[in-house]
Amino acid sequence: MRPATDRFAQAGVTLVEMIVSIVIAGILIALVGMFGRWQIQSYFDISNRAALADAGDTALRRIARELQSALPNSVRVNTVIDDGSSGDGLLLEYVPIVDAGRYRADYTLSGTGNPLDFLSPTDTSFDVLGPGVSIANGQSLVIYNLGQPGSNVYEGTSRRLPSVSGTALTSVSFASPQFPLDSPAHRFQVVGQPVTFACDRAGSRLLRYTNYGFSQNQAASAAAFTVTPSVLVDHVQDCQFIYTPGALQRNGLVSIFLTLMENGEKVDLLHQVEVLNTP
Repeated sequence: MRPATDRFAQAGVTLVEMIVSIVIAGILIALVGMFGRWQIQSYFDISNRAALADAGDTALRRIARELQSALPNSVRVNTVIDDGSSGDGLLLEYVPIVDAGRYRADYTLSGTGNPLDFLSPTDTSFDVLGPGVSIANGQSLVIYNLGQPGSNVYEGTSRRLPSVSGTALTSVSFASPQFPLDSPAHRFQVVGQPVTFACDRAGSRLLRYTNYGFSQNQAASAAAFTVTPSVLVDHVQDCQFIYTPGALQRNGLVSIFLTLMENGEKVDLLHQVEVLNTP
């Protein structure tokens, strides 16, 4: 019979056994890490793509929301697909409506009221039918904007400066001369300063410009603006605007293409917006 001390001596772990165990454990951990690494990386990739898509979608929805208030026939892009004119489609401009109403077109049965007489070049005031309108400093009056020579808000032919400002106005006057065209529905609009959305590919941003004034010719690039823009979204790799004007019988269509990239992840977004062209 062996002494008890021999039995306890045989129950230990040798240094070689410990090293072998550590090596095997390291190999197993490395194998598990190889499989888990791709899952972790996929999680971060999906998170990056989701963040890019959310930022791009927010910017596109803001543009779409603003275009819903665009003055009919005021949307323009520095390229027109329909007539084959050249341009890069990096600038989208429109004039926002801030208020609207109907002007009186004839006297009442009792012969009172102040209608807008388009045959009289000196008639520069009218009654507002229905609820009064609000006009602030720097805003303009527009009647029957067709977006063509002779009736174009940018060249000023369908736009006049109001002589009054305030809220709930039931009578409006404006600087001469008289408007050139009568609206069939006797509608008028109060508009603010033009707004331009610009694709800044060099700066990887989508920008918004305003308060730069009216110009008959659209700017050729973002470098033409002297005002400070607001940034709608960054990480922009590419973007483009395309506008199909349509006609009075159908709405125009704005197509916005936006590509965002960050940390090797890229998302491509397309958003289309209908704009009303019936003045």
